[in-house]
Formats: sequence, structure tokens, C-alpha cells
Amino acid sequence: MSIGLRKTTRNGEFAYDAFLSYSHAWDKDIASAFQHVLEGFDRPWYRPRSLKLFRDETNLAASPHLWQEIERGLTASEWLLVMASPAAAESTWVRREIRWWLTHRSADTLLVGLTDGTLVWDSEQSSFDWSRTDALPREEMAGAFGQEPRWVDLSWLRSPEQAGSDPRLIECAAEFVAPLTGRSKDELIGAHVRQRRRTRHVVQATLAVLTALLLLAVAGGITAFQQRNNARAETLVAQSRQLVAEASSIRDSQPDLARQLLVQAYRLAPTAEAVGALVESHSMPRVLQGRGPVRLVAFSSRGLLAVADGRVRLFDPAGDTEPVVVDPGLRTVTAVAFSPDGGELALGGVDGTVRLLDVTDGRRARPLRVLPAAAGHREIRGLVLTAEGRLVTMTDKGGAVLDVRNPARPRTVRALPGALIAASPRGNLIATEQDDGALRLWNLSGSVSGSARLRRAAAVSAPPGITGTPQAVAVAFSADGQTIAVAGVDSVRLWDVADRARPVARPELFTQSSGGISAVALAPDGTTLATGDSDGVVALWDVSDPLRPRAGARLGGLAAAVGSLSFSPDGRTVAAAEEQDSESGTVRLWSVSGSEQTSAFATVPSEGEFPPAFSPDSRLLAAGGEPTTLWRVDGEQEPRPADTLETFYNAGQAVAFGSDGHTLFAGLPVKAWDTRDPAHLRDLSPETVRTSGAVGISVNPVLPLLAVGRRPWEAVQLWDVGDRERPVFVETLAGAEPASQALAFSPDGELLAAPTRDGAVGLWRVARHRRPVAVGDVPAPKGKTTALAFAPHRRTLLVGDESGRLTAWDVTHPDRPVRRGASTRHTAAVAGLAVHPDGKLAATAGLDGTIRLWDVADPSHLVEVTTLSSGGRYPTATVGFSPDGRMLAISGDAGMRLWTVVPTVIMRSLCAQSSSAPITRDQWHQYLPDRPYDPPCA
Repeated sequence: MSIGLRKTTRNGEFAYDAFLSYSHAWDKDIASAFQHVLEGFDRPWYRPRSLKLFRDETNLAASPHLWQEIERGLTASEWLLVMASPAAAESTWVRREIRWWLTHRSADTLLVGLTDGTLVWDSEQSSFDWSRTDALPREEMAGAFGQEPRWVDLSWLRSPEQAGSDPRLIECAAEFVAPLTGRSKDELIGAHVRQRRRTRHVVQATLAVLTALLLLAVAGGITAFQQRNNARAETLVAQSRQLVAEASSIRDSQPDLARQLLVQAYRLAPTAEAVGALVESHSMPRVLQGRGPVRLVAFSSRGLLAVADGRVRLFDPAGDTEPVVVDPGLRTVTAVAFSPDGGELALGGVDGTVRLLDVTDGRRARPLRVLPAAAGHREIRGLVLTAEGRLVTMTDKGGAVLDVRNPARPRTVRALPGALIAASPRGNLIATEQDDGALRLWNLSGSVSGSARLRRAAAVSAPPGITGTPQAVAVAFSADGQTIAVAGVDSVRLWDVADRARPVARPELFTQSSGGISAVALAPDGTTLATGDSDGVVALWDVSDPLRPRAGARLGGLAAAVGSLSFSPDGRTVAAAEEQDSESGTVRLWSVSGSEQTSAFATVPSEGEFPPAFSPDSRLLAAGGEPTTLWRVDGEQEPRPADTLETFYNAGQAVAFGSDGHTLFAGLPVKAWDTRDPAHLRDLSPETVRTSGAVGISVNPVLPLLAVGRRPWEAVQLWDVGDRERPVFVETLAGAEPASQALAFSPDGELLAAPTRDGAVGLWRVARHRRPVAVGDVPAPKGKTTALAFAPHRRTLLVGDESGRLTAWDVTHPDRPVRRGASTRHTAAVAGLAVHPDGKLAATAGLDGTIRLWDVADPSHLVEVTTLSSGGRYPTATVGFSPDGRMLAISGDAGMRLWTVVPTVIMRSLCAQSSSAPITRDQWHQYLPDRPYDPPCA
């Protein structure tokens, strides 16, 4: 192999071009490696403008054209570098090149690099020792040099990869380059090192710049991705809030669609507004779609709702079962009545016929008897089934009292005269309409089997009608028969008829309808009056104080005048049907508490306003406190009473479940009860005599310790209940003053928070078998601290105060509490406070009577979720979440109410209630035009 180098001038600088001729593929690799090093020396001495390759194959005949090309390359070169090896010495081409060079050039410009074989110089002969030299052709090289030529040993160089890893190649290359440039070897190597260093710096700088650009590109991409996601999230949040607002606007007119919009709103983004609306959704009316115009609705004492719409259907509003369809056997049903025990159903027809059915099994109705038509086949206007087995039938021209104790053999006891308009539930007081518009009351007495005696009682006036004369549009008796509500066109007049001879008129109640009153009903307890008007509005009135009746909620959504009204036996549901002329056949059911709507799913009758106490498994609830009653709860069925806890203190008592799950603590000194058999509580400390009731109790979640408030603003005691049969008093906390819900242990059990006499919050470090140690104070708010609660997963303390403000404090370092956030929504003191087990939701009860839910996931930003429809105001309420997070309990003077607060549970219920009217494509695109059709309850 040989390399020809030619000196050229480019841009005023000297450089060398090269051509390469080789005889073996291995020589090419060596030459490439050698060239790689030559390129690394300080330029501009070597710039390979062109590199021509000529391969000498041993089986390749000499070609004049090939030689001409090589000869042109040699002619243009000033130096010849011969890579000596036995193969090169045998090569015809290499030998020919050497001959040409020695003929036309000086031997001083021929350089030798030994790549293989042997080179030995004989100084005495001034020639190579040809007996041992096999790397050069003897014939061409013998006598060519007068002294030993410059040659370099490259036999160690085997591959191009060594060019960058073996430093020997640099020295070898410098040996060749030095005579070409006239520079010393050391100078060349130094220049090479500097050039490599500069190159390395340039490469490093380039890599740094590229890396920085890459990082900027990645950061930009991430930022753009995050901004896009943030934009999408903000869009979803906005859409979610918009759907909540839309659902609120149609909750009365289109409740089924509103329910589905709420579910979709939560699916888009679980905003505080969506969560609040879900919790409140139980207050939306349920819709029962009739099969035709609905004439009547009536509840039985067992909770079944009879809807007369051509046929009669029996619904169970508490469940999601299909209604039982009853064939009345009548042309048109005009009157419906259940027996007091709910086991029998009487249906009256337009032709005066009455049919009796057995509905003891709510899943089917069994016909009992068809009674003869009333005199003159007059339309049945009303029916009453009494507990004694009497049936009172009423028409506009009279009626009858029948003995139906044996339905197979009914017997007429007495005929009734006049235009009968109403009868009391016991059937012992009836009302007839007189020609002057007044109502005549009649006492109906006598045994069931004997003749009935009818005796005239007093007359009561009806409110004025359209013409100004009295006119009774609708009449309803209370369950005890001692109050009668007489509705005129624009008002309702209540009469106390406990003394039948001298009825007492109560204040008249005026409505706000355009066409007058069309229906009226009294709740079973007689404290709530419902009126239905021509505008399709049901108005509720609180008549618990007959002398000062109070207007309550107005329930809308019906498309026509109200034709029929009925209260459920517990008074917590109002059913209303549109008048019979309406074609829609719609029945609406509202959840109510007294005269107000409520979003609570259940009510626990209890006395007292002490904090609710759930067992750790959430299956038991201790309510009231005056006395304390124990209830079985599961969040889906109605609460069921279990037992009553002994209460000796006339002011009541607070109770709390221990962390073991089956011990209930109460009183001072502390006593314990075993609740493993909830129906039979077992006193674990019968020898302990209580001297006072506890106003508040807090259970340490880790240690067997209780904090007990003696009486309001009096003292806080710490008790050890490691032995639940013998609780041990530990110490009274100096300076602490208790309140109903103002004692709280931290989740790790190490801190106890309690109000202090100066209105601040004191923090004590507690441990078993050690005295509590005061370790810090949370500064006093505006007024005294009235309620406290720790978040369950961190040391965040929520504080309610007299001003109605809720404040979040970080007490990770008790000696340096940090205020995180605050919000004032109550207009009076915060009386009750509790945090949901997931730490994201909190509930407060204010002396302003409102119950508020809060999003406290970010303590620095407390957001009100909703104000609960609690069925009126709870001015001294306390609150509590079940440990499993399913329920919220509110304890007040009207009993204890329960809410479902788990969004997934609520959404399942909403979808089940609206399953008969799924959202249509048109409705979907009306509210969500930019999203593909995806029904939330599909």
C-alpha cells in the first residue's frame, strides 16, 4: 500500500491532498485509521480534498487505464508514503509505484511505515539487510538510500478503532508529518493536543447547547401539555358548575332530568357545587307517571301509596319495586280509603259501587267483596274505613254506614242524609254541606253491630267563595278528628272541634294562587297543613301553634291544578296529583319535615340536642340525650330502635362509643355500657353512681382516654378507660371550659384541644399514666371558641367561634400554631362541628339555625358546599359523621335527621329514580352541545 501527498494552496494556506493505493483490504483499514489521526493535527497542513482508492488484487491483470490513473496521482504528489509489508513487497502495483517514484522523484521524499513483516537496516552496507527484510521489494529498493531512511513501525496498528484509543498512533503520525511540514515532532503533538482540546470544547459546548435546547423543548412541551390539561380541567369545572345551575332551575318542573344533569356534573368534575347539589338532591320531588288522568292519591298506614288513574296502582315510595296494579272492577274510581292498619282497601266508583280488597300482602291485592251501589247510583265522593270495621260511604245526596267486619256479608247500619263532604278517620264525626255554604257537623255513635245514632252538632262556616258567600271547596280532618280544615277559594279556615258543640275558629290562612284552592290535607300529627291550588303549587303551613300559623315551603312543578293531596303516615312525604282533567297523569312526591322541604333521608325521633354518637362500625347511633336512645342504622333502611340508655340527670347527657366498638360511655363519674346486644344494654359499672351529666365527650382514637366536659363552661376532665368496668379519673385540665362539640383529640392521639376561659383554644399533650401537659395555645378568635374538630389525617384543627367564623389551624408544632384559612358564613355562633373521615368535607351547625357543608380539602381555602334543607331551622344543633363516611347526623330540638353524603351512593339512587325517563339526545345536546351523547345513567 502507498499514499501520495500533494502540497496545494487554498485560500492562501498550504495544505496537502492525498491518494491511496492498497493491495489488501487490511491495508485499507490501517490507512483509514492513519488518515483519521492525520486529520486531527493542527490544520491547515492537511486537508483531504480527495481520496482515491486503488485495490491491487493478486488475480487482477495489469490494466493500462488503471496505471494511468495511478501515475497521474503520483505525478501530482510530492511525497510518497509506503506502507511496508510482505504483501506490499510482492504487489506488482506497489513495486511499480516505487520504481516510478525513484525514477521521477528523490528518495528523500519517500517515507516508509512498517505494517507487517520485517525491516532491518545494515549500517555497514548502508542498505537494508535483504536476508532478513521481507516488507519491501528488494529489486526496487536496493541501493535507493545512502543512509537509513525515516520509517515508522506501525505493525501494532490492526484496526481503525485504535485511532481514537491508542496514543502511539499520534506519535507515529507525527513522525511522518514532521518532514512534510518542517516542524518538530513535539511541536506537532502539542498542536494536535491543543486542537483536540479545542475540538472537545467545541463538541462539549455544542452538546451543552443541544441539551439546553432539548430541555427547553421538553419543558415547553410539558408546559404546553399542562396548560392544555389545565384548560381542559377548567372547561370541565365550568361545564360542571353550569350543569348544577341548570339542574337547580328545573328541579321542580323536570326533576328526573335534573337528577341526571347532577350525575353528569359530578362526572365532569367533582366540584364543591356538584357535591353540595348531590347531598341536597333528596329534596327534589319524585315523579310517578300515571297511565292516564289521576283522580286520587292516598297513603296507607303501611306507607303504600294508592294512585287511581283508571286502574289503581299501589306504590312503595321507600323502595324501587314495580307498582302493584289493581283491577278495581269499576268504570271509574272516584274515592279511595285504607283501613287504619293498612290491610284493606276500599274503592268507590262513579256509579255508587264500592269494592273491598285485601292488600295485607303489598305485592298483590285480593278481592274481598263488591258492595251494592249507593242509593240512586250516585257517585261516591268519599270513603272512610274505621278500625272497628265500619265503612262510611259519602255522596252528594247522602250516604251510608256499613258493617264490613265480615266482607263477605256486609250490612248497612244506617243511612246518612245530606250532601256529605267529609268524615273523620274514626268515622264518628261527619260533615255535610248546607245550602248556605256552611258545614254541619254530625256525631255518629253506637256500636258497630248495633244501629248507629246520628246527632246534630255545631255548624262551622266556610271561607267566602267567588260570589262572597261561604263555599267549602275542600275539607280535611286531622287524624285525631279534633281539627277540621275548610278550604274556600282563596283561604283556609281551621276549626278546633274537640268540643263538638262549641267549635273554635282559628286564624284564616290566605293563599297566593291565581285560581284558588283545589285540595287540602292535614299531616298525621296535625301540625302541618298542605293546600293545593290551581297553579299546581302545594303550600305547606306550620299549624303546630293554631293561634300563630306560619307559612312554610311552596312546592311547585305540577303542570295543572292540584286535584288530590295525601301525607305519608310518618308525615315526611307529601303526594300530590294533578286534577283529573289533566292529560299528563303526573304524581309528585316531596320529602318534607314539618312545613319545610328536607334533603334528609331519615328522621330519628329523639329528645335532646347532644352530639350524635356512632359506633365505630357505623351500625349503631346514640341519639338525643334526654334520654339517650340507641338505634340500628345502615344508611339505606329506616333507623330501627334498639334500646334506651338510663338517664338520671335532668339536663340530659352526652355519650360516646369507645374505640373497641362495643362500649358506650356516659356521665360523671364515667360509666360504661356493653352494646354487643343493642336491644339489651349491659351496665358494666353498676356500682358507679353518677352525680352529673356530661355536656360533651371526646374519645382518644389511639389511647384508652376520654375527655369529658362536666357542664357548659365549667370543667374538662381526663379519664383513663383502659379497664372499662372501672374508669379512672386522671386530672382536671386547668383553664379548660367545655362545650357540646368543643373537645377534640388529634388523629395520633397525642394532643387534646379544648376552649379556655379567655376564649382561645388550649393544647395539651396527653399520654397514658402521665399527667397532661399544656404545650400551646391557638389565639382567641372574635369571641369565644364554641366548637372544635381535628381533620382525620393531619394536625389541622378546625375552630368555630361566637362570630360564626370557621378557621383552620396547623398545629403540627403546638407551640407555634399557624393559621391556614377562615370563612364566615354563619350569622351566629358555630354550635356544632364535625369533619368527614376522608378529611375533605366538614359540617357546621350555627345558632342561626343553618347547617352548612364545607370543602376543607385545602385548609387554606375553606369553601362552602351547600346549606342543607333540614326541614326548618336548628338553632342549637350538633353534628356528626358516621365513621364509614356514609351518613351525616344532625341532632336538634326536632329530633335527629340523617343525610347520605357519599356521592357514588347518591348517584346510584338518582339514576334509579330517573330510570323511567332517561335523558334524550335532544336534551343532551341542549345542555352539552360540545360533548358526544353519553347518558350518565345508561
